[in-house]
Amino acid sequence: MKTRICLCALAIFVGGASAAWAVAPKHKRASPHHVKPQAKTPPVAISTAAVPAAAPIRSQAAASLETDDAILGRFGAALREGFAFAPILEVLPLSHSEELGLRAEDRLAFLDGSPILSATQAARAWNAWKGELRLWAVVRRDLSILSLETPLPEEQPLWRRGPKSLSALEDRQAAARLKEAEALAEEARNRATSLSIDIPAHQAFWIRFPEGIKKTVATGDVLQGEVTMAVAADANLDFLCLPPHSLISGKVLEAATPAEGTRTLRIRFFKALLTGGHTVTLSARITDASGEQPTIRVSPGGTLVIGEPVVIDPKQKKKTPLVRADERLRLELEEPATITEPPQFYAAGPGAWIKTLETETGRSFEVTHVIAGRSAEKEGLRVGDILTSINGRSSSKLEFEDALAALYGKPGSFVKVVAQKATDRPRTLKMKRGVFYRDGVETPAPLPFDKPAPSAAPNTQKP
Repeated sequence: MKTRICLCALAIFVGGASAAWAVAPKHKRASPHHVKPQAKTPPVAISTAAVPAAAPIRSQAAASLETDDAILGRFGAALREGFAFAPILEVLPLSHSEELGLRAEDRLAFLDGSPILSATQAARAWNAWKGELRLWAVVRRDLSILSLETPLPEEQPLWRRGPKSLSALEDRQAAARLKEAEALAEEARNRATSLSIDIPAHQAFWIRFPEGIKKTVATGDVLQGEVTMAVAADANLDFLCLPPHSLISGKVLEAATPAEGTRTLRIRFFKALLTGGHTVTLSARITDASGEQPTIRVSPGGTLVIGEPVVIDPKQKKKTPLVRADERLRLELEEPATITEPPQFYAAGPGAWIKTLETETGRSFEVTHVIAGRSAEKEGLRVGDILTSINGRSSSKLEFEDALAALYGKPGSFVKVVAQKATDRPRTLKMKRGVFYRDGVETPAPLPFDKPAPSAAPNTQKP
């Protein structure tokens, strides 16, 4: 059908000269350079008004008031009057004409099915076009007759589905796919090769002996303590590299009784069995003691000096340990230690650190560090806040190492705390582990490999 129309139109081809300018329909642009007028035929005025992105549907009354120039102004091409096939003088960028594929010097024969014998007919054909349909034209280009078409417009859905529109089956499928993706991610973490983190010399941490140190301790004995104050992988506190409850082994280099009622112990700690990990060699000595046993002191050389407690009952004297189970000893690394573990070993935290707070009402934990950009800060946790509950467990029933282990866990998981400051009302905060926020966007915290050595600041306080 289009070919028959083209041949008929070619039979009535005549010449002429007048111009009609157009402006790009999708962007407001400055008008193009005017075409130099010919001697007898002045150019048609250029329309520079802002135009809509698509041909609007107007009433007949409004359309009758609009000039051909204004209508062609929305088409985006300059046509010369007086020719059967209206010559295209210029096509404006980003216009409907350019989208249609028109070029300068094309001769427009048909537009949207209407024969074009003048600029007026081109304006009428363009004005009748409905913006939601495909626009087509027939042109003569050099010695060829071409059929041009705009792309089909994208079909806009009548409505969009949201999370609440999902069926029960789709919810189950989404949950199954999410679980499968998590399993694949966990498998990838498990296959990841182990990488190393160096803990610098002079890094401090605290231990205790769960059963105390017995009075029968002698030179050459190997004692085993438990880590209570863990070591974070770096100053951001995102991951732990020496977790709580890790077991520390030390050898008694010397056990002596220099005076009546006084014992001395010189212990060198040489390895650690990491919670959830492997055994690490290290070299550490005692530098301080803290607890309810006032007769314990530590010499500058790291020797434990213990005054034996006075016990009235002779039977109880034999049962009383030399160092009680609630006594904490501060250890300091004498040389760097290297921890080599796979990614799944490292427990992640919400970006906060705590210390034990003993009051008349019982034990609680005070927040000492809140790292900027982490979940703790985002949820409103502040330095000085008192944690009265961690993951549903009362702080009064938790040892420090238990509280710290409850704060840290699998990256991406949540920890819930009840925080309170002074006489303020308690606040329940749900914090996400192992993430940081930048410009409101949540991002998983990078694993601590290839980072600066961990900071000793959070770990030097007494638990």
